[in-house]
Amino acid sequence: MSYSIQEVIPRDVDKVLINRANDTGTVYVVGAGLAGLSAAVSCVLKGYRVQVFESTNHAGGRCRSFKDKILGRTINNGNHLILSGNLGVKEFLASLNTADNFKAMHPVLFNFQDIINNESWSLRPSNGRIPWWIFDPSKRIPRTSFIDYLALLKLKFAKDENIAALVNPSRPIFDRLWQPLSQAVLNTDAHEGSAALIWTMLSQTLLKGSDACRPMLTTAGLSAALVDPAISFLTTNNATLKFSMKLKSLDKNNDKIGSINFNEQAIALKEKDKVILALPPNEISNLIPDIPTPTKTNAIVNVHFRLDDRPILPNNAPFIGIIGGVAHWLFKHDDIYSVTVSAANYFAEKSNEEISKIIWKEVAKVIGDDKRELPLFRVIREMRATFAQTPDENNRRPDSRTKWENLFLAGDWTNTGLPATIESAIVSGQKVAEILYK
Repeated sequence: MSYSIQEVIPRDVDKVLINRANDTGTVYVVGAGLAGLSAAVSCVLKGYRVQVFESTNHAGGRCRSFKDKILGRTINNGNHLILSGNLGVKEFLASLNTADNFKAMHPVLFNFQDIINNESWSLRPSNGRIPWWIFDPSKRIPRTSFIDYLALLKLKFAKDENIAALVNPSRPIFDRLWQPLSQAVLNTDAHEGSAALIWTMLSQTLLKGSDACRPMLTTAGLSAALVDPAISFLTTNNATLKFSMKLKSLDKNNDKIGSINFNEQAIALKEKDKVILALPPNEISNLIPDIPTPTKTNAIVNVHFRLDDRPILPNNAPFIGIIGGVAHWLFKHDDIYSVTVSAANYFAEKSNEEISKIIWKEVAKVIGDDKRELPLFRVIREMRATFAQTPDENNRRPDSRTKWENLFLAGDWTNTGLPATIESAIVSGQKVAEILYK
């Protein structure tokens, strides 16, 4: 079942559903990132008794906020762009009654600045499904023609091709649209990124018109918008969460898991109990080598700067795509300016000082102040931010079900059919709950 973002789901789940847990056993969710939280919330809504275990001392995984001592501000560990066409996220928010934690962008504009050629433009999606803007030279990306956009027809039928194989890499549109899109959505260079995954994203957002690709910006950070409401919902509805609980092993008995063994506790599973592993693929491989997983990963580097005078971005935009530099996206959150560099395996090996100086020069160009000195900064590396979303690695994504009837998988890297984003993580948890419920 899907909910619209306007629907209100009561925070206290119906007691009839809670009582159903007596007949269905307990669902043990291992991992409290967004995939695990989504699975837990969805299972509670379906009447299951739920326990969540997390190896660290916090929830949220790669999608969270924290108080940074260097900047003296609460910052997100990374930049994540949620769009109005992300139906899994919308269902999650409706379940928690927290849609007002996001502010929809009006009008829909995706601003870009080419810092090499000193050009700027805005991509303005059409209101309906027909992308009228590609027929208007004044609305198209500069130096592109109508013919450049016909590559969308090739992407629609993509299977195991990379993006560069289906579009013309020598055309300006490659560096101004396809490459930024691949880096942002797939965290993978367009010469390697899966064309099929990009098509899935486009077909659910941009190609449905502005109402489906409207940026949804958090009003108070990722934790306040997504993580904290989920924890509150779970605790209010009698689910338990335990932190600093590292899963060490699972005992397998023929076609079922017999027990799950943590660093401080072993749990023998009863007949109707279920286990959902919402862990990164490398951890799954270590625990259960029998399960195939993507093996190649790509890093993401985020650099946060504090600018007390709060200079505005071009067009007073809340975020902007940077073309021609190392940086890919720049987001403004009050006096914090956060930059994302995707597919950053090589760049992530540099020192914090090198990274900050390189990125600051590009940010200074965007805000129109080349002479400004390097401000306070914080560099955050996610060395295994996502799996490398190539056609080959995409084919290695496992399904939610496993060969053990009481063991299931969740995570943005599982076979959701979506790029490995917040949407995929949340959908994976919802998908598992649907499977358990049938």
